[in-house]
Amino acid sequence: MTGRGVVAAVVALAAATGAIVGWGTASTPDATRAVAGDALSGATLFRTKGCASCHTGPESEAIVGIGPDLSDAGSWAGDRRPGMSADDYVAESVRTPGAFISPAFEPIGGPTEAMPLLEVSDAELDALVSYLLGS
Repeated sequence: MTGRGVVAAVVALAAATGAIVGWGTASTPDATRAVAGDALSGATLFRTKGCASCHTGPESEAIVGIGPDLSDAGSWAGDRRPGMSADDYVAESVRTPGAFISPAFEPIGGPTEAMPLLEVSDAELDALVSYLLGS
């Protein structure tokens, strides 16, 4: 099975088991109101948007673990791209995952294009960034 096939199989398994929720779905007004940029709402979004399926987060263990570990992103996100703040780097990584592939990233059996494009509102993005950076 090719790397792309492995990723597709893992994503299909996670989706079938209910692990991935909200990929490609638009934000609802209620969901947007529920997130005011605070870390608690970011933790909820991390799970409901499907991030926790592939990424270990500050308070969660990845379900399939094929993405980079984000549990300590606050300690390294500001150093990834010269001249870019940690907030901007994490926001870009959520909105445009392929814009920059960190040299520290070691893909596990799949291409780096496996990260889906998530539809998140500005408020949801702020909440996710806050959660991942511990701010």
